[in-house]
Amino acid sequence: MNNNRILSIVVLVLSLVINFLRPSMVTDLPRVAHGVTLSGDNIAYLDEEALVTLLEGRAAQLAIAPVQPLFDKVGGGVIPGLAGRELDIAGTVASCLGALPGTERSYVFRAVMPEAPSLNLPIYRGNARKRKVAFVINVAWGNEELMEILEILDDFQLKKTFFLVGRWVSKYPELVREIYRRGHELGNHAYSDLHLSRQAAGKVKEEILNTTEAIRAAVGQVSVKYFSPPYNDFNQDVIEIAASLGYQTVLCSLDTADWMRQGVDKIVQRIVPRAHNGAIVLMHPAKDTPRALKVMIPALQEMGFVLVTLGELLSPLP
Repeated sequence: MNNNRILSIVVLVLSLVINFLRPSMVTDLPRVAHGVTLSGDNIAYLDEEALVTLLEGRAAQLAIAPVQPLFDKVGGGVIPGLAGRELDIAGTVASCLGALPGTERSYVFRAVMPEAPSLNLPIYRGNARKRKVAFVINVAWGNEELMEILEILDDFQLKKTFFLVGRWVSKYPELVREIYRRGHELGNHAYSDLHLSRQAAGKVKEEILNTTEAIRAAVGQVSVKYFSPPYNDFNQDVIEIAASLGYQTVLCSLDTADWMRQGVDKIVQRIVPRAHNGAIVLMHPAKDTPRALKVMIPALQEMGFVLVTLGELLSPLP
């Protein structure tokens, strides 16, 4: 046997061995690396076409339909929906093909959004599937207590939602900037602290627009999505006027009634034993509120609640 024939046989054998050990060299198609798993399943050496086929077969099983907004039987408003999910096949394929040998990959999902809650209905609470609570703080007075509240929220590393009366904003823009600087969310609490159900449509519109204008004059072009009527006094006309301006009217499911100055224990008892998933808790920068917060925050956290902004509570995302 001549040397050329021996060399040809050696090359052929080596080629067969390499192709057996490294299936990715059999074809130009990219393949998943050795030892890669997808949510516990071995997918080593699968090419793109095989991955797509595998994922298409699992997509329906892994999908979760969105939860649509619900009518609030307690408050008579609307409860926001929750996002579902669908398998992102292209994203999952890219993740798997790019995985290093011996690594674990998870499915990649896309959110499937529910319908937005109607702006023509008020919101009293978030979705009960969220173990979350939002404090909303209405501000028209109480500057000294406000600063205490801000310090306490910083100490607990919490962000909250402040509904601001426009007249107060115009008088104390530096305090508005301080609230915003600390990362809190700003809402619209009308301008003059009026009972809006008694006002003409033009006046209601003016009260809302002037407040957002004052907020933006203080902090710049911030998004202001939520409106809360002073004294929780409203009618359907007020809600629809706010809706026509793009605002979601938000009220509360739990009220501290801190403005009554009945003491810290009374505030805590109004909230902690009654806390529920999706609760919106109303408070003010009143005399007893800072001390009550120091009790309520750890108590609610120990109960498993996550304390969030209104925007996070009402978001369809988890």
